[in-house]
Amino acid sequence: MAFVVVALVLLTALCLVLLVLVLAVLRRLREHESRFERLAASAGAMGGHDPAADLVGRRVPELAEHTGGSPRTVGFFSVGCEACHEQAPEFVASAAATGASAIVVGAPAEELAGLLEGVPTVVTGAESEKLMKAVDIKAFPTFLQVDGEGLIVRAGIAVAELPAPAPAR
Repeated sequence: MAFVVVALVLLTALCLVLLVLVLAVLRRLREHESRFERLAASAGAMGGHDPAADLVGRRVPELAEHTGGSPRTVGFFSVGCEACHEQAPEFVASAAATGASAIVVGAPAEELAGLLEGVPTVVTGAESEKLMKAVDIKAFPTFLQVDGEGLIVRAGIAVAELPAPAPAR
């Protein structure tokens, strides 16, 4: 009989330990769930990024230096951005006649810069990071139409959103 009592006490202790572990796991899951909800809310806010509303009307002197004082389309691309790779050929086609500039952010930039071959000006490295921060680019790709003085006239997240400026002289 003593053997049964000892087994019953051990089984009860084991059940209590397992119950405590299950409650700890549930509490941890609730913490992670709230973190994921906060992340989803912030990702939703970024998904609503509208470069036209955020950037149009801003004057960025650093862009004027890269446009050579003439109206130009400027495309911002990121190495890790799939949409950037997809839109690069369309940007090259529209840029060939207009003297556009491509800013490639990230490393290694060679592959994406290779896709942008045919664009008159491709900026990579530290200079591209500096331009991205100066313009305050929040999403990739972002395409800007800039006048000769660095004023952002139009902005969008697709090449087709911007009309082609007059050909460069």
